[in-house]
Amino acid sequence: MGEKSTNSEIHDLFGLRIAKAPREALEMADLIRTEKGPNRATIHELTKQGWERARAELAAMAPKFTANAGPAWGRLLYGALNVLDRLMTEKKLEMAHVFGTPATSTAQSWEPEAHIDMDDQTAIVESRVLAVYDELAPRPGDLVSLARLRGKMADVPRADLDRVLKAMDRGRIIQLDPDPNRKALPPEAIEAAINIGGEDKHLLTVVR
Repeated sequence: MGEKSTNSEIHDLFGLRIAKAPREALEMADLIRTEKGPNRATIHELTKQGWERARAELAAMAPKFTANAGPAWGRLLYGALNVLDRLMTEKKLEMAHVFGTPATSTAQSWEPEAHIDMDDQTAIVESRVLAVYDELAPRPGDLVSLARLRGKMADVPRADLDRVLKAMDRGRIIQLDPDPNRKALPPEAIEAAINIGGEDKHLLTVVR
């Protein structure tokens, strides 16, 4: 997601809308700003304090209902967030390094840094791949084109992204697949493909 999102975009991505009462509570807490856009669309934007609150959530303990009786994915989610928190703290990474996109700010572009070793660089790119997939996939398990993924991660050198995608595919974190309708593929989809074992892959899904 970019700096601003409409209620419809939030619903399409995550299946929820920010209703009036919680929206007003978030505004009162100075966590979001809301404005009206074209066609009376409601547009939300995180404030600086909102980004700080989101960063703090990475280190939060799982809510009691999740820890004690909630579904396994809830506990896994908070466990993954806590791992990401430790990595970001250790490497002095900002939210923009992990969740930013080129369109947001040049300060958010990803570049390998000398003080971050290869394993940690890989972990950062993996986190972004999963975050971008969640942004683009209408539902968990849906296929997402590599062309759209690359568009959201244009700041990551292609060789680095390809290396991480291949490793994630081998590790069954994601699954890369060829497009069954290859004759109808647009040029950008052909260009974005990644070749594995002599076969071009155009689509990915996250293995949950």
